[in-house]
Amino acid sequence: MHRRYREHDARVVMDLDGIWDFAFLGDVDPETVDVAAIRFDDRMAVPGCFDATPAYASLRGLVAYRREILLQDATPHRLWLAGVHHWCRVLLDGEHLQDHAGGFTRFAVDVRGHKAGTAELVILVDNRFDYERSPLHHEYFDWYQFGGIARGAELHRLGSQWIDAVQVVTQSISPPEIQVTISHGAVAAPGELGLTLSVDGKTVVTESVSLTASSGMIIRTVALPDATLWSPASPNLHVLDVRLGDDDVRTRFGIRQVTVRDQQILINDEPVKLLGFNRHAAHPEFGHAIPEMVMISDVQQLLDMGCNFVRGSHYPQDARFLDLCDEAGICVWSEAIGWQHTAEHLTDPHFIDAQLAGIDEMVAADFNHPAVIMRGILNESHSHDPACRPGYETLLGHLRDLDGSRPVTYASNHPFEDLDLDLVDILSVNCYPGWYGSEIERIPDEIDRIVAALDPEHAEKPLIISEIGAGAIYGWRDCNGARWTESYQARLLETVIRHLFVDRDRVAGLAIWQFCDCRTSESVRKILGRPGGFNNKGVVDAYRRPKQAYDAVKRAFHGLE
Repeated sequence: MHRRYREHDARVVMDLDGIWDFAFLGDVDPETVDVAAIRFDDRMAVPGCFDATPAYASLRGLVAYRREILLQDATPHRLWLAGVHHWCRVLLDGEHLQDHAGGFTRFAVDVRGHKAGTAELVILVDNRFDYERSPLHHEYFDWYQFGGIARGAELHRLGSQWIDAVQVVTQSISPPEIQVTISHGAVAAPGELGLTLSVDGKTVVTESVSLTASSGMIIRTVALPDATLWSPASPNLHVLDVRLGDDDVRTRFGIRQVTVRDQQILINDEPVKLLGFNRHAAHPEFGHAIPEMVMISDVQQLLDMGCNFVRGSHYPQDARFLDLCDEAGICVWSEAIGWQHTAEHLTDPHFIDAQLAGIDEMVAADFNHPAVIMRGILNESHSHDPACRPGYETLLGHLRDLDGSRPVTYASNHPFEDLDLDLVDILSVNCYPGWYGSEIERIPDEIDRIVAALDPEHAEKPLIISEIGAGAIYGWRDCNGARWTESYQARLLETVIRHLFVDRDRVAGLAIWQFCDCRTSESVRKILGRPGGFNNKGVVDAYRRPKQAYDAVKRAFHGLE
């Protein structure tokens, strides 16, 4: 939850991270739980994944977290939870405040009508697969879905008038100019309030605004002639301070524009080749609750290999990781949760509504991160089925409505039959030549065949190879160099990079599958094809130990400079 910079000065914010009371309730219906009767007989870290700890390893069921919070006064407060897996119910002094489904997005729970003083906060958390309660999480997904309050918590005192959100959009790069949108709320129409905007400590707007409703938006365009642009090569960041009445919000931003043209992705009108990896936010010891030290290590290894690109697979990434990418110049594909959905899901209003809600939360959380240069949905879903097209239209249209400043895409594994590529700005294809079926020597032909199928209708669009790779067991090296050896993986990736960026020049980016090994689904079908129950296609293992492919990619990427 906690950012690389202080987000508020005037607003009172209570950090709720730490050790909470905990109870494992098991296979029970949340509707039957008497919260007052729960016996909290253990402790659990927040942020943390309870089923990554030894006592609860791999267990699924309902759990309860508890701690006291302090309400500063009787004015509205807001509880922010940065990621709870998969479903939760929030109660304060036994009063049911809100339910939420979806584990990888930040959401708010408003607290109103409570008296000042301490109160008992209880959060019921369920990591079971239940389509009715949590339609975005499915047991068949090819990654292990941990449970718990994985990304931290804060309590904000809103007072009688507050800022809900601040969004920054680059209007112009020459000269630098931004548009600032301030969403605000209040208990009642606040009337005249002072508004001040400062960038990097310099006041750029100061005025009085008349607010005649309890909620609304203020939009201002601000010229910043002395500002520097953000790009992967020069990741310059600025800090915007907004003060409205008694409340304030501070956010970092970068001045940059992302466009697509003539098969290229451009940042500030300069073409960029995206070189990088898919990254799961997972670790054997911590589940999805990745410590900051591991995030820093991940970024260091990515930079060491010459990467400037991460696809957040297959869900939104932690804001702290995005902060690090902002600073390092690593471009990010921000992706809503999803994996191999069919018409059964994409024609179900329950599923579509859940996707829309998740997209809302994803965009709200990462809007001001300049590293986020594109957005995506529905990894490897049935975009070749005509019945799924309305779902794609709805979700991609919603992304564009929320944020028109970034191109949109989805990763297709049906490049020869796909029916929905006209809906995207960037073509993205997952393919595994040299691993599933064919041999390494066939990789150039297989990639060329995909390009030949796409170009007749979509020749003007940039193309990203959004997944490609091979499995390798850490430490397995033999004279045969066959599948699952480190040498086979290294040779395959060398072949891919050479063909994509040396032999030809059609692709705008590459996201190798994948950065680190990660635990996979518990289903027998998955585990039988995943040695040790892990997807072993990482160039580092689950503990971030490099394989031979790490150095192979490093040589190849740096050789393209």
